[in-house]
Amino acid sequence: MKWMIIGLVGALFLVGLGVVLTGGGGDEAISDSPEAIKLCEEGTADLNAFRWPTAVEKLGESLELDPTLAEASIARAFAFIRMGEVQAFKTEVARADSLTDLIQNDHRRMLAQLRLGTFSSSPYFEMRDSLLTRLKVEDPKNIHVLEAEAGKATRAGDTDQIEQAWLNILQVDPNYASSYNNLGYLELNRGNYDKAIEYMQKYSFLAPDLANPHDSLGEVLMVLGRYEEAETEFRTSVKMQPDFYPSLINLGKTYIARGQIKTGISIFNKVHDQVASSDIQKRVDQDIVSTYLVSGLTDERDKMTAVYIERYPDDENTPVYRGMRLAYSGKVDEARAVLDSSLTVWREAPEYEKYPEAKANIEGAAFKFDALLADVQGNYGVAADNWRKALDKVSGMKSFHDQWYTRYRWASSLQNDGRCEESLAAIDPILQVNPRLINMLVLKVECHLALEQGEQAKQAFEQLEWSLAKADKDYPPRLRAEELALLVSALASGN
Repeated sequence: MKWMIIGLVGALFLVGLGVVLTGGGGDEAISDSPEAIKLCEEGTADLNAFRWPTAVEKLGESLELDPTLAEASIARAFAFIRMGEVQAFKTEVARADSLTDLIQNDHRRMLAQLRLGTFSSSPYFEMRDSLLTRLKVEDPKNIHVLEAEAGKATRAGDTDQIEQAWLNILQVDPNYASSYNNLGYLELNRGNYDKAIEYMQKYSFLAPDLANPHDSLGEVLMVLGRYEEAETEFRTSVKMQPDFYPSLINLGKTYIARGQIKTGISIFNKVHDQVASSDIQKRVDQDIVSTYLVSGLTDERDKMTAVYIERYPDDENTPVYRGMRLAYSGKVDEARAVLDSSLTVWREAPEYEKYPEAKANIEGAAFKFDALLADVQGNYGVAADNWRKALDKVSGMKSFHDQWYTRYRWASSLQNDGRCEESLAAIDPILQVNPRLINMLVLKVECHLALEQGEQAKQAFEQLEWSLAKADKDYPPRLRAEELALLVSALASGN
C-alpha cells in the first residue's frame, strides 16, 4: 500500500525500550509507567503494521496510564489520519502539541516536534526544516531524523535524493523493512518494474507476518497486468489481516480489470459491509468510483456517483461527481457551472499557491473538465487538445501508470477526431507495460481497422480476445469484441 506521508512509518523492527518511541537508543525513562511505555510501543507497532483500530485502542490505553506521554499521542494522531477520522485526528494533534511542549529533555522534545511537523495543523509544521537541520548534526543516525530527510526529499520531488534517503536508513539498519516498501514504490514510479518487484520481495522477506508487503507487491504486479499473481498476493494479505480493506479493494480491481465485473462488485460490497459506518467508508467509496471510471463501466459509475453524492453531500469530491453526472446526461451548461465553482474553491485554497504540485493538479483538473465537456458535445478535436494539456500539467509529477486513464481519454478523443495514428502513438507505450488493458486494446483494434492495417488489427484483436478470456459474457467490451471480430475478418479477406 502506497502512503506518501513520510515520517509516519515508525520503527517497527527496532527493539529496546524507548527505541520505537524516540527513534534511537538512550536510557532516559520517558514515563514512570512501564505498562504505558509497553502499550505505546505495541500501539506504534500496530500503526506501522496498518492495524489502525488496534493501534488507536492500545495508544489510548497508554495515555490513560500516563496522560503526559507525548509519543503515544503523536502515534495516535497518525493512526487517526490513516483511518480518515479527521476530527479525532485534529483533537489528538492538539493534545500531542500540548504534551510535546511539556517535555523537559531538549533532544526528546525536538524529535517529537519533528514528527509533529508532518502535520500542517501543528505549530511545528513551519519549524520542521530547522529542526531537521539541527537534529541531522546532533543525531544523524536517528530513524525519525532519517525519515524526515526522506520526507523533505519527497516534498522537493527529487527522486535521487528520495532514493538516497531511504538507502541511508538501510545503512543504519539493513533490516528496516519499510525502506524497501518506499524504494519499491519509487522504482515503480520511475518505471523500473523489475527493480520494484525486487524491493517489494525484500520487504515481504523482512516482514513475513505483515499483510502490507503482499499488498505492495500485488500493486506492482497489477500495473504490469500480471493479475493472477497480484490476486494471489492480495488474497494472502487478506488472509493475514482480514480487515485490511486496501487489499480487498485491490482484489476487486484485479477482477474488474479482467472483465469479471460481478465478482469484482461482490468484493466491493464485502468491503462496504466491512467498513460500514466508519470514516474509512468514504475512502473506500472513492476507490470504487475511481475503479468504475477508469474501467469505463458507465452504468456502475453512474450508480456509485449517485450513492456518493447522497452519502457525502458536503465532501469536496461531490461537486465534481455531480458535474460529471450532469455532463454525461447532456446538461453541459449546468455541468460547467458546477465544475467551475469547484475550481474557484480549489484555487482560493492556501495550498494552491503554497504547493506547486497542488497547483498543477488543480490546473490539470481544469483542462480535464473542459475535455470532458467537449467530448460530451462531440467536439473531439477540442477534447483531445485539453486532455493533452492536462497531461502536460502533471507529466513531471505523476508516474507513467498514474497517467494512463488521462492518456486513454486523450487517445479516444484523437480516434473520434479521425487521428488514429496519433491515438496509437498515445496508447502503444502503455500496452508495452500492461498488454492486458481491455479498453485500450479495443481502441487499438478500432484504430488499425480505420487505417486498414489488417495484420496489425488481427494481432491486436488476438491480444484483446486473450485478455477477455475470463470476462463476463455480458461485459460491454466483450460484446464489442464480437463486432470487431467480423470487421477484422472482413479486412483480412479484403471484403
